[in-house]
Amino acid sequence: MKGGVNLTERPELDFFSKYLSLWVAVCIALGTVIGYLFPRFRRYSRHRDRECVGPVAIVLLIMMYPIMLKISFKEIAKVKNNRKPLWLTLIVNWAIKPFTMALLAWLFMRVLFSSLIPAGLQEEYIAGMILLGLAPCTAMVLVWTSLAKSNLNYALIQVAVNDLVILFLFAPLGNSFWG
Repeated sequence: MKGGVNLTERPELDFFSKYLSLWVAVCIALGTVIGYLFPRFRRYSRHRDRECVGPVAIVLLIMMYPIMLKISFKEIAKVKNNRKPLWLTLIVNWAIKPFTMALLAWLFMRVLFSSLIPAGLQEEYIAGMILLGLAPCTAMVLVWTSLAKSNLNYALIQVAVNDLVILFLFAPLGNSFWG
């Protein structure tokens, strides 16, 4: 028994969870093919981005709600006894990842693929990559923590602290990358 998890038990994942990486890859490929084969759809969807926020938020809530029901508020108070994982998360998310992503954006868009991608599109890809580097996917932290049968209470604290940090660091860091 380690960290509240019995390591000898091998819980079976359901079909969807077992092949989650495959589903994500299929969705990426499908989205790329649709955008390539149907350029009008791509132009139409650009104008609908703001309207998609609501449905995405609802789906995220539906995905996270069952996980949130497993949270024990008594256990959350115990998180203060082990602050190292929280500090590690903050350092990686805010002192390493944004700068690494900006470096990767520059390397891939300005150096490796600069001859393949038009300059205007390079700027858009760089902006997108930097935004990804600045925004930790907090909803998925809870989902992956649940799938790993790990400490949801600690994950909730990490998500909450990261969301608070996003409020203060997202705009200044983003502005520093776009100058």
